[in-house]
Parts: sequence; C-alpha cells; structure tokens
Amino acid sequence: MSARPRSKLASNSFFVALTVLLALAAGRCAWASDADPFSDDTPSSGAGAPAAVRSSSAVRAAASAEPADSAVNVVPGVVEELPASAYPEPYTRGLYGGPLWLDMQGLQWPYMPRTGIGFSGYGWLDNDYKLTRLGGPNLSPHSTTLFQQGRFLLRVTPTYTNGTWFVQGQAEIVANKDQLDVQPTQGIVDADDVWVRTGVWQKWDVTIGRFQAFDVYPLGMGLDLNTDERIGAYDGTNPALSVPQLYNAEYLFNRPAGPGNVALHLYPVPSFRVELLGQWGNDDLLNHVGGRPAVIFDVGWLKLRAAAEISWAFAQDPSPMAKNDQRKRGVAGSAQIVVAPYIEFGANIGAAVIDVVDANSVGGENLTASGNRLSYGGFVDAAPAPNSVPNLLIGAGANFASAHDLFIDTATNVYERSSNLQTFGAVQYLFYRQLFVKLVVGYAKSHFANSKAAPYDDDMYSARLRVMYLF
Repeated sequence: MSARPRSKLASNSFFVALTVLLALAAGRCAWASDADPFSDDTPSSGAGAPAAVRSSSAVRAAASAEPADSAVNVVPGVVEELPASAYPEPYTRGLYGGPLWLDMQGLQWPYMPRTGIGFSGYGWLDNDYKLTRLGGPNLSPHSTTLFQQGRFLLRVTPTYTNGTWFVQGQAEIVANKDQLDVQPTQGIVDADDVWVRTGVWQKWDVTIGRFQAFDVYPLGMGLDLNTDERIGAYDGTNPALSVPQLYNAEYLFNRPAGPGNVALHLYPVPSFRVELLGQWGNDDLLNHVGGRPAVIFDVGWLKLRAAAEISWAFAQDPSPMAKNDQRKRGVAGSAQIVVAPYIEFGANIGAAVIDVVDANSVGGENLTASGNRLSYGGFVDAAPAPNSVPNLLIGAGANFASAHDLFIDTATNVYERSSNLQTFGAVQYLFYRQLFVKLVVGYAKSHFANSKAAPYDDDMYSARLRVMYLF
C-alpha cells in the first residue's frame, strides 16, 4: 500500500454504548465477572453448559462467574461481562494464553444459557519498527518507518433463550488508531460483527449478517491481522507489482465490506463442527454471490480444518465498458497438534484460481488480472517452563506465498510471477490473566519477475511490541 490512512475519532454511538454499559455495571444491575474471559474452567453444570476438558496449565483456575440459576428464572434484560463459561472448551483449545487458545475454532459462542445482554471485547496497541530494503527500479535503496497503531473493540451480545432454543444479536463497535492495514478495507472502520443468530445451543444455528467465517489457516504468534507485518516486504509504489498475500480460503473468510453472509452451523458431536456459508450482495461496484463450506475436527490434541470456496462477482451496469466478471475458487486446510502444557504446532496450505473477464480483455480473459495463488507454512509455540513460569510463551513461524498471472513474457516464455516469504519469532507474557505483552520480530522477502521490469527483490526487518487487554 502506498498511503497511510488518517486517524479519526470513533462514532458517537460507540461512546454512548460504552457509557450506558459502564453505568449499568456500576449501578449493580449486572453480574460482574472476575474470571478470565478465555478461562479454561469447566463451565457450571447447573447452567447446562457443555462439559469441558480442563487445561493442563499450571495457572490457577479462576472461579466461574456463571450463576446456577436456570435461564427461565433470570429476569430478562440484565447486563453482564461475559463469564468464563461463555467461551466453550469441549476439548483443550491450545496452550494457555496462546494463539490457538484465543481462537474459538468454530465453537458456538458466546454461550449464554440465560436471557440477558453480554459484553466483552479487547484493546491493543502496537509500537512498530521496520526497515525495508528496496530492489525495484527508480527507488531509494531503503526506507525506515516507526509507527504506533491500535484497535479497541466493544462487543455487545443481547440474547433471549429458554435454556435450549435461543436468539442472539451481536454488534462489535471498533475504534481504530492509525492502522496501516485495516481489515477488510483500506480505511477506518467502525464495526466488525453485525449479525443475528438463532438455533439450539450446541446443536445448530443459522447466522445472518456480517461476520467472519471458520478460520482454517492459523498462523501462530505472528502475522496478526491488521498489522503491517502481515503484508510482507513491499515498496508501495506500483500496485501492479503488489506482494502476493497468503491464501487461507479468504475470499469469503473476512467480514464483507458490502455483501452479507448467511451460514448454517452444525454441531453433531463436540469434536465435529460444520459451516455452510453463502454470500450475497454488492459493494457499490459489483454484485457478489458465493459459497464456502468448512469443517473442523477437534479432539484437543489433534485439530484438522478445511474449507473450499467459490466466489462470483459481476458488474451491475450491463454496458460493455463496465463489464467485469470475476470468478474465484480455492481450497485451504491445516492440521495442529497440541501437547499441553508444553508445545503446539501446525501446518497450513491453500491454493486458488482467479479468472477475470472485463473491458480490457482481448478475445477472452484479462491475462494480467487472472492467475493462480499458492501458500503454505507452519508455526510452533512452546511454554519453556510451564510449571515455574506458566504465563510465558515463545513461538516461531513462516509462510510462503506465490502468485502468477496468465500473461506470458515473450522474452522468457514464462508467466509473470511474484513470491512472498514471511518469517517471525515471538515471546509473550500474560499478566493478571488478561494483559498480554508480546514482542514479535520478523524477516520478510518478496521477489518479482515480470515483463514490466527486471527481476528484483525487496526485503524487510521488523519488530513489533503489542500490549493487549482482553475483557
């Protein structure tokens, strides 16, 4: 990317919502939870929560704030910070405080077996350094960038339930601080989730709105979303030579900026989770239709994930000059192994095909806009001293992504290609069960070979210190 978006204040609705929630909590019309919101506690059996396998972490378990009252005996409309049991764990999600543990892995959450309004969220700030060495023509040999960026999210989840059947709504109000890479669009966003869901607890549900699909490509402790580190080494001056990004069945994975999602979630047994997702709508330029089935098999120590997707976009305007027909399809999958409380590791792979026919096409596809993508990688996280220093984690990982279009260089008789190697190492400490401090150092290298310029490389050294509060 070539420009850094300007910062702006969050919308008034964010501050109104936050003020109301805090006032209700202070007035003791809510149950306050002192439990870690991603606790490994076994949920209270009195509330009908699913049984969970306790984590092997040496960290002392926090008492669950889940009341024993049946859902039908609780006055509707109460506001509470989501308790530990709102985050189900039928099998160990991962090392305590680690990236797999923070990933709900397709589980139905927030789990609220009584009527009320739950709230939760997070806030993080990154202090970043990066040195990029540029190999492209007519560029300075290197650039150095120092920046700070951040994100605060308040999640509100009103729920009505009779203890078995339920209906939920969820809104995630976001305040951004100077992000270089805002997901899913390049600009300041003010909402993530906006959805309505109904179904039967731990059996099935239908979810409609804006939400993220099942994640089938976990990356470990680095390459976090909404970070410049996730992009790789780039010069930002020539979009036609943009760095290829990892492919994680992403076309329908991220929250859509214009279209909406509809998904059926099935939970036939605790170890097997299914998402059948469809997408429909437009982004002011193109109409979008697509489908993305995904499955997760999880028995704690072994986790297998896979997704396939197909996306079709076409212009609203029927005139020949507005023609823009885009067809994208791909598959991605991964496997993770968790040996709690010592180590977890995993491997990922994904591949996609893109076909574009537009006003620039000559006798068929637009050769420079059509092509193939491939990515693969892995990660490892470890607790070096789980008994004496259980809150300390270290990790490392790497991902390689490549792309080529369908234009053949007549001089070399090969496709135009580019690649992106991203590696990282990380160390994290968890204070007071809710304050995360993580240092990530990385090295990235991109390569460009095409007819527009002589082949060249960019590479980047980076460091990022994240402070994150989870509530």
